[in-house]
Amino acid sequence: MPEPDGPSTDPDLRAHIERALSSTYELDREIGRGGMGIVYRARDRRLKRTVAIKVLPPELAFRAEIRTRFLREAETAAQLSHPNIVPIYSVDERDGIVYFVMALVEGENLAARLHEHGALDPAEARRIMLEVARALAYAHERGVVHRDIKPDNILLQSADGRVMVTDFGIARAVSEGADARLTATGMAIGTPAYMSPEQSTGDRQIDGRSDLYSLGVVGYQMLTGDPPFEAPSTPALLVKHLSERPDPIMARRRGVPEDLERAVMLLLEKDPDLRFPSAAALAAALETGNVPALPEAPPP
Repeated sequence: MPEPDGPSTDPDLRAHIERALSSTYELDREIGRGGMGIVYRARDRRLKRTVAIKVLPPELAFRAEIRTRFLREAETAAQLSHPNIVPIYSVDERDGIVYFVMALVEGENLAARLHEHGALDPAEARRIMLEVARALAYAHERGVVHRDIKPDNILLQSADGRVMVTDFGIARAVSEGADARLTATGMAIGTPAYMSPEQSTGDRQIDGRSDLYSLGVVGYQMLTGDPPFEAPSTPALLVKHLSERPDPIMARRRGVPEDLERAVMLLLEKDPDLRFPSAAALAAALETGNVPALPEAPPP
């Protein structure tokens, strides 16, 4: 039997969402869109507060695997309570609409900041990396791997500059082990430009060190203005992540503190065993400047 179709146009989709959620939420405007959903600014009628609502498009919600993955995102993220992680308030399904409600972060994402300003001041880049590392350390200690760390998912709060990680859209609780088979072996889930070598091959057994690699890509981009690898196609980009060494940061930009450059390059090691052992270890190194030496480069 063919899967039913949801609304096919954005006006139809918004109208359907408004009808489904109108008893509790008043939709304002769309503020974000990605492969796993659309985010709206909204008003909670009962609690009188402004929130963000992430909705899985109905045409995707009819697909059981995607719906399960989306609901798992909310259930996983709702278990995390940390100053650098966007809190999830609730998750629900109404009239074919699958959604969750989260805190609205007033500000911009790191992608917008980089697009507008290019490379950041090294001190600001260090601070952002440190706060993301703290969020990841907390999540990893609870068995949660984000799997999609990238500038779009790093929010910068305008009020106090706090960094908040959002969109655990492809995260899963590692502690559930063999019972949580949301992705098939050989399927790479994530964003290619920020994907670790082990993630790009569809390795089911990835751990928090994969997130550290992705954070290394983000750090490199913050310091140089560009990611370490670029290519005309996704396969070519993944090959670079698997086999090429990035240019030294000093070759692209002068004036970056040596310990910060070393930390980023250590995160970008192909072998997870050669990276920082944990996000907590990375956070400590960023705070103290005590960064381990880089392993010797293999002969060409």
